[in-house]
Amino acid sequence: MSLTGTALFVLSIGLVPVVMLLMLFAWNRLPGPRGVRIAGRLGMVLVSQAAAVLAVLIWVNNTYGLYESWSDLMGDNGQVRMDAAGPGNAGVPADPAVATQTEFAPGKDGVLATVATGPRSHVTGTVLVWLPPQYDQPAYRHTRFPVVELLPGYPGSPGAWFGAMGVGRELTSLIAEHRAAPMILVAPKMNVLGRVDPGCADLPHGARTSTWLGTDVPQLVRRHFRAEAGARHWAIMGYSAGAYCAANTALHHARTFHAVVSLSGYNAPEARLVTRDPALARANNPYLELRAAKHQPDLVLLMAGSYQDSDTVYAARTLLSVLHHPGPSRLLTIQRGGHNTQVWRSMLPTALGWLSEQIATGRP
Repeated sequence: MSLTGTALFVLSIGLVPVVMLLMLFAWNRLPGPRGVRIAGRLGMVLVSQAAAVLAVLIWVNNTYGLYESWSDLMGDNGQVRMDAAGPGNAGVPADPAVATQTEFAPGKDGVLATVATGPRSHVTGTVLVWLPPQYDQPAYRHTRFPVVELLPGYPGSPGAWFGAMGVGRELTSLIAEHRAAPMILVAPKMNVLGRVDPGCADLPHGARTSTWLGTDVPQLVRRHFRAEAGARHWAIMGYSAGAYCAANTALHHARTFHAVVSLSGYNAPEARLVTRDPALARANNPYLELRAAKHQPDLVLLMAGSYQDSDTVYAARTLLSVLHHPGPSRLLTIQRGGHNTQVWRSMLPTALGWLSEQIATGRP
C-alpha cells in the first residue's frame, strides 16, 4: 500500500473510531486481577492515541510532501549511493558512457523514472521525467522542448512534485488554456544522503550534490530526450529547502540555467555539513554571492512567499534587492497560508506561466 495513497489515509482515519469502540467494549470486560486490568486499560488508551497520531502524521506527510515512499520513510538509500570511485575525487575521469546506459521506465503519476549515476558527481539517484502531451504528437516530432528542473524540500522526495504538488496536472491544464508552453519537467533526487541534509552543495571529500543537480542530471536529460541545449531554455524551481537549492544551484551552474523560481525559500544554508565550514557556507549563500559579484550571472528570479510565513517574503525581497539588472525578475506574494504544499500549489500557475515566458519564448 502506497505511503501517500488515498487508501492508507482513509484506512488510518477509519482505524481511530474502530479502536475507540473496541476500547469501550473491552474496558470493563478485561479478566484478571486489578493490576492486570489497569495495565490492559492503559495499553488500550495508548493504542487509541497511537491510532490518532498515525492519522495526523499521514496527513502531515501528504500535506508537506515529506516522504513519497516507505523506503524514503525508513531511510533506505537503495536508490541513492555514492559511486565506489569516491565523490569529490578529481583524479577519477568523467565517463560519459555511464549516462548513455540509463533506461527510463513508466512510473507513478505519468512520469518516466530511472536510477542514474552521475559521471562527474559519482552520485547515483532517482530521476523522474514528465513529458508534455505534445512530446509524442506528430506535429512536434522534430521539436526540442525547454526544461524545468524541480527540487523538493527536506526531507522530501522528487515524486512529491508529481504527487502532492500535482505539477504535471497543473502544467497540462495551463498548456490547454494557452497560458504556458509545453515544457519537460525533471525531478532528480536532491537529498542524496538520505536522512542527512547535504545542503545541495559540493562537499569537500563528500557528496557532490551541486554537480549532480547542475551538470549530471541536465546532461542525462539532453542525452535521452528532445530537450533544448542552451541555458536560455532551462529553469530550476524548488519549494522550501528546494527553493534555496534552486537559487544556489543556478548560481553555481549559470551555464545550465537561466530562470529560477523559489517557493517559500531562504538565502543562507542551513545544513550542518555546510554551515560548519564558514568558507563553504559563504560560497553557498546566494545573497552574499550575488551581493559580492561585480558581474552577476545571466539569471532571472521569481521569488515567492506568504505573509503568514513572513520570513519567506523577507528572504525573497532581500535576494531581489541585490540584483544589478532585475529585468523580468519578480516578487510573488500571497496573503494567507503557512509553509505547506497547499501554499506552493497555489503559486504554481503563476510560477509556471512566468517560467514559460522566460524559457519557452523566442526559441530558435
